[in-house]
Amino acid sequence: MTRQKKEILKKIEEMDNWIAADMELGCGFAPADAYEGMEREIWRLQEQLARLRHFETAEAMFYDERGQVAGMI
Repeated sequence: MTRQKKEILKKIEEMDNWIAADMELGCGFAPADAYEGMEREIWRLQEQLARLRHFETAEAMFYDERGQVAGMI
C-alpha cells in the first residue's frame, strides 16, 4: 500500500473517530448539519482513495465483490 493511501485512510479514521466521540460525549445534541462539512471531506477522501485503488468512484470501490468467498453470509 502506498504512503498516500495510508495517509488518506488515517485521515478518514481520525475524522470518523472524532465524529463518533463528539456524538457520544454530546449525547446526540448536535444540530442536524453539525458534521456535514466533515462528512463531505470524508467523502472527498474516499473518492481520492478509490482513484488510487483504480476504481472509477467510491461506490464502485465499496461494492466491489472481487476476493469475497462465495457462500459467505
